[in-house]
Amino acid sequence: MPIVDAHHHLLDPARVNYPFLEFLPELRQFLGHADFAEVIAPAGIDATVCVQAADCEDETAFLLDQQRESSRIAGVVGWVPLTDPEATARSLARHRAAGSKLVGIRHLIHDEADEDWVVQPKVLESLQLLAEAEIAFDLSAFTPRHLEHVPTLTSAAPELDLILCHFGMPAANDDGAHWEPWASRFAEAARHERCVVKISGLDMYRGGCDVERFQPYFDYALDRFGAERMIWASNWPVSLRLQGYGELLDTAREALRQCSAAERDSIFGGNANRIYRLGL
Repeated sequence: MPIVDAHHHLLDPARVNYPFLEFLPELRQFLGHADFAEVIAPAGIDATVCVQAADCEDETAFLLDQQRESSRIAGVVGWVPLTDPEATARSLARHRAAGSKLVGIRHLIHDEADEDWVVQPKVLESLQLLAEAEIAFDLSAFTPRHLEHVPTLTSAAPELDLILCHFGMPAANDDGAHWEPWASRFAEAARHERCVVKISGLDMYRGGCDVERFQPYFDYALDRFGAERMIWASNWPVSLRLQGYGELLDTAREALRQCSAAERDSIFGGNANRIYRLGL
């Protein structure tokens, strides 16, 4: 089974305004598919999914251009104007007609002042359109309140493949002091069979990899979601600030050492291939 990195970014700050670069100025540089290819080749990555980092169609166009130039990028998670279902429908139709490898949609809901942004009626209507088009939705759930919305989203669009980014962002830097309310909300999300989780992003709190500190989160995800609904991803270049890609992969492999070979195949490639419909 191919190894898939199901969540990384590419950047063109001259073309796109990325709000997060205010906090990570060292990443304010062009990072294209060729730069990423140099990073992933030693790690043996076979395919990737490139994910949006700005809420605009211009960045989606940039990512799709990069995908067309790369033999490794198997799909793009882009952006469409979810608050406008008619515009969302037009965007999806345009991408479909162009044969683009748009496999998912994300909106940076963690940048919205309203933590209930994603459950407003117009957005729910657009999410139904994604489900009909068999395009997944990456839920950028950075707070417990965001996780609380999973039942509403799955009820509004039962056929939607809903993907939690970065473990639902637990505070993995405090020795479990803030295990709750994240853990309860995470467990509730896992009850919905079309909801899956990307096991990534823990290092954003730690500033590095720590198998012992991360182990409880991997174990909890495995217990609640099962290997068939877990997807490995790097979150490059945000994770480890351009350094230590192999360390990210090795840390996940060590934390999942109790899994069978078949389960690891699913987590490190098979699930991303199936849920994003990559056709690998």
